[in-house]
Amino acid sequence: MQRTVLVIFIFTSLTIFLATIITNSSTGSESPQKKNENTQIDYSFIRKWGSNGTGDGQFVRPHDIAFDSKGYVYVSDRELDNIQKFTHNGKFVKNWGSKGTGDGQFNVPYSIGIDSKDKIYVVDRENHRIQKFDANGTFIAKGGNGRGNLDNQMNRPEDIVFSPFGIFVTDTGNDRILKFNSSFIIVDKWGSKGTGDGQFIHPHAIDVDSKGKVYVGELNKPGVQVFGNNGTFLKRWGSNGTGDGQLSLPQEHIAIDSQDRIYIVDGASNPRVQIFDTNGHFLDKIGSPCKMSTREGCIDPDGHGPLKKGDGQFSKPEHVSIDSQGNVYVVDRGNARIQVFAPINKEGNT
Repeated sequence: MQRTVLVIFIFTSLTIFLATIITNSSTGSESPQKKNENTQIDYSFIRKWGSNGTGDGQFVRPHDIAFDSKGYVYVSDRELDNIQKFTHNGKFVKNWGSKGTGDGQFNVPYSIGIDSKDKIYVVDRENHRIQKFDANGTFIAKGGNGRGNLDNQMNRPEDIVFSPFGIFVTDTGNDRILKFNSSFIIVDKWGSKGTGDGQFIHPHAIDVDSKGKVYVGELNKPGVQVFGNNGTFLKRWGSNGTGDGQLSLPQEHIAIDSQDRIYIVDGASNPRVQIFDTNGHFLDKIGSPCKMSTREGCIDPDGHGPLKKGDGQFSKPEHVSIDSQGNVYVVDRGNARIQVFAPINKEGNT
């Protein structure tokens, strides 16, 4: 495995590093989801915010969601080409960004990563770069040297994750994973186009568990590949289908909570979030189909009473993230909103 030591960020301050790509509301009624006896907790809908539109706090195609250490929530919108900042309960704070190629502009802002100093990293997919901002949206730096497959280039990157084991990026168009250290120096890469172990066709989602294992999901292949944080292939799990523990396509996003539970968004064809252990055993699920504009599919998923306006139901969900309290935030893209679910124990306490 080739190792390089190339600096990723081009800083706009006096010290300039030549870049290699960055390997680096309204509150609704509570409605518990279906209980699975193999889990220690279930999830209850607690709030939602957002609507379709271009105003403050509105979305056209929301994509990713992330949290800083102060509890602020950041949402990317790949159609509005901006980032919006909210309080944890959905109160709009500010936004930044516009369509373009300049510093602080975006062409399909995709995923968001946040480091330990609350610096915001936005995967600017169609500009083939990653941009760095402070928590107020002030541009700091960018990484990437045009579209390509060299060590200082990316091709339509899609996801980024910060972990104690490194910073990992899905370099999707190059069918590879890039690893950076905390100084944003590329230290490893792995993957090639194909269907074999350790190969990818459109690697789309990535996260890292507490042991340093790296989980990669592909958009159009059901399941997960698991690697050591140096790229060593460990195993693969998951199969195509609509039953519990099966994954439908497109398979969207992966997130891992502090207990190493793995959350996977099924996406448009079977809108729900499924929860697995690190071996791929199904634990639980959140959500069911609902198209708010026509009320299609808007039924109570567990039979315990009517939901209000499709609370707990999704249309084309894209990303899922878990905050420091264990609350699960789902980007309900088709309904242009964010939904939040709280963990509850088996006695029903949040």
